[in-house]
Amino acid sequence: MREGRWHVRLGQSVRGRTLGILGLGNLGRQVAAFGRMLGMQTIAWSQNLTAAAAAEAGCKFVERAELLRASDYLTIHVRLSDRTRGLVGAAELGLMKPTAYLINTSRGPIVDETALFQTLRERRIAGAALDVYSREPLPMDDPIRTLDNVILLPHLGYASEENYRLMYGDGLEAVEGFLAGKPPRALNTLAGRAR
Repeated sequence: MREGRWHVRLGQSVRGRTLGILGLGNLGRQVAAFGRMLGMQTIAWSQNLTAAAAAEAGCKFVERAELLRASDYLTIHVRLSDRTRGLVGAAELGLMKPTAYLINTSRGPIVDETALFQTLRERRIAGAALDVYSREPLPMDDPIRTLDNVILLPHLGYASEENYRLMYGDGLEAVEGFLAGKPPRALNTLAGRAR
C-alpha cells in the first residue's frame, strides 16, 4: 500500500486451519480460545501437559513432533528455563509445513534464532511473527531484519497501559505491605519454613 500497490497476493483465512499451541498455561489457553472463536482446530503440547488438561482447555493433546507437523500456525507460550531454551531448533523447524507460520511472544531463546533465520531465508516455512528476541532491543544489524517473511515487534506483548498500572500498583502495594509488616499475597511464611 505504501508503494501504491494493490492485491499483489491473496489473503488467507484461518477458519479450518490448525493452531498449534506449545505451552497450554494461562496465556496458551487464552490463545486457544481465540483460535476456536475464529473457527480453528486447536492442538497442544508441552512437557507436562496431559490429554485431560488439553481437553479441558478445548484442545487436542498431540505429541511434540505431531504438533510441529500439523500446525498451520505454531504459537509459543512456555516459560524460559533450562528445559525450554532451544526447544524449537533446526530439527523442529524442519518438521513444520512449508506453508506454516511460527509465532513467538514468549521468550527469544526458546527458539534457536540462527536456525529460524536460515529456515525463513530458505523459505522452508512461510513466515514468522516475533515479539521477543535473545537480545533486546533487537540490534539494528541483526540479519532477521532483512527478511520479508517475518513480522517484528519490539516486545509489545506486555507493554500495555493496563499491565503497567497493574505491575506498578502491585509493586507499590507490596512495598507498603512489607513496611507495615503485612505483605499482601505472601507465598510462604516463617511458620511454613524449616528452622
